[in-house]
Amino acid sequence: MSAKQNGKEKKTKEALVEVDPMTELSQIRSNFDRMLGGMLRGHWEEAWNAGWGCDVKDDPAEFFVRAEAPGFEPDEIDVQISGNRLVMQAEHESETDDAHGKSSRHGKLYRAVTLPAGIDEDKIQASYKNGVLEVHLPKSDAVKPKRISVTAS
Repeated sequence: MSAKQNGKEKKTKEALVEVDPMTELSQIRSNFDRMLGGMLRGHWEEAWNAGWGCDVKDDPAEFFVRAEAPGFEPDEIDVQISGNRLVMQAEHESETDDAHGKSSRHGKLYRAVTLPAGIDEDKIQASYKNGVLEVHLPKSDAVKPKRISVTAS
């Protein structure tokens, strides 16, 4: 590569480096998260996870998460609780060899949902049917709403 400097052409050597935009984005996210100490973690995750939509419902007795994940088998889906986060991942690889040739398919989904305090982790249940993942996260008794009767005084 050449560049003009003071009217003279100067030869410079630059290394060509392949840049993976996802790696760069991940590093930016990591640095940003570290600088702010996780202050915006919930909002940042919402933007980061926009690829795998899910519905979160807050009922009096439980939180309910429903995520569409068509084309996966139950053993290809991983659901974990990590601190105050529900982490859902799915990965699928298949290869077919038929009269038209060989083809392969790869699918990967990731979603993290920030949960409020008060989940009874021992009673969490997850099921997968017809391409839909459902996770039931019962609330502990300490956070369930309690009716208080009002008396006349």
